[in-house]
Amino acid sequence: MESVLAGSKGKWHFIDDIEPNEDFERGDSCMIIFKPTQPTLKDLNVKPETIKETDAFFSWHVNFFTLYGRKHYVFMNDISILSLTVSGIRTNQASKLASIFKQNLEAYLAVEEIPDHLANYYLEKCNEDTITKTDSRSVISTMNDLMLVMKALEVEDNDFRDKDIRHKWNNRSIYKPIDYKEPIEVFVKELQTRFEMEN
Repeated sequence: MESVLAGSKGKWHFIDDIEPNEDFERGDSCMIIFKPTQPTLKDLNVKPETIKETDAFFSWHVNFFTLYGRKHYVFMNDISILSLTVSGIRTNQASKLASIFKQNLEAYLAVEEIPDHLANYYLEKCNEDTITKTDSRSVISTMNDLMLVMKALEVEDNDFRDKDIRHKWNNRSIYKPIDYKEPIEVFVKELQTRFEMEN
């Protein structure tokens, strides 16, 4: 049974019957893992670390492209395909990657009206971070599809320049079938599951 249902205007309602992601074990410590593509590693001017195991819920593939004449970084969550498309990360700024990501994720969760206790739970896991290599062709392919769609919409007269509108639209589009659920729904369901298992 689904553990989260999306209501109108971005509000969320929860029920108690939840099943955790099979890779999650109660009590595991987490950090945020960034997995930039090779061109992105060069843009950041950073050498990736070698990591044996990662938690997909706290792992984000990263790429960049030009949107509306500005460089934008795309972060895509490994487990839910939730994405953020943000500007403000310049060449050689690997040291600012985590802080800019966290600021944008916090703002987006607020836009979606995710309950504070759930948003804070995830954000507190982002206090430590590391950069490693990509490990999922599927996520990279989905991220590339997303970037192509955004480029196609760039030329149209719409509200896509607004970051909040863009994030909400992208995360309600099914680019990769995950039981045919929207990325925001998959992400919030997993978020609730993790929080309830640790509390």
